[in-house]
Amino acid sequence: MKLTTIGKLAILPVLACHITNASAEQLWSDFSLSGLVGSEYVDPFSSTEDTRKVFTFEHASGHNWGGTFLFVDRLSNPDDTYGEFSINPTLYKDDSLLKSVFLATQVEFSSGDSNFNNYLMGLGVSLAVPGANYFNITYYRRFQDDLGIDRGDNNQLTVTWQFDKGNFRFDGFLDIVDSADTAFGDTEAGFNFTPQIKYNIAPMLDLKTGRLDVGIEYVYWKNKFGVDGETENNPNLLVKWHF
Repeated sequence: MKLTTIGKLAILPVLACHITNASAEQLWSDFSLSGLVGSEYVDPFSSTEDTRKVFTFEHASGHNWGGTFLFVDRLSNPDDTYGEFSINPTLYKDDSLLKSVFLATQVEFSSGDSNFNNYLMGLGVSLAVPGANYFNITYYRRFQDDLGIDRGDNNQLTVTWQFDKGNFRFDGFLDIVDSADTAFGDTEAGFNFTPQIKYNIAPMLDLKTGRLDVGIEYVYWKNKFGVDGETENNPNLLVKWHF
């Protein structure tokens, strides 16, 4: 079932309410800028690979009621902008293995040729995994823009994690998506596994602003954008500065 315009608009007052609360009840926040470059970005619609640069703005925050996350990617070759904004109110908290249960709401937006807005809703859990700063598992139902091809809705399971060891950091995400109907047939199910391994060089440079990470991001994206057989294996050089 497609999420109607009224349904989409109904989400906005809820998000606005939490944003208002966030300004008064913020517990922590993190802002970062990063740059990546890789030479094996796959265009699944032409079966070609090319070199791209990606500049990313990220902001995350924690509050008494839950958390927020925003990132915006600016891509080259071709020029495009893609972003995600999440608001995740906490429904349950505990000191056990199951640290919390949260309502997951997210907007995906893109400019350029794709120019879409997708709306995701679901539930997530935060687990107390030994050594992890966080380890979250979230189920989403994605209400997709049809993009003029009657693209149907689908499901997504997302895992996110972060581990620190000294100045080393290992974090990333895994998105698993099922197929979706379109006017031209079904898209293929697939997954996007994107870990980052980084080292904080800020202490070496005597920087006091926050972490300055250098490292590698690796992307393994099976059936990219739902196109059967189009899989991306793409290592990227990475610099990320936290403020």
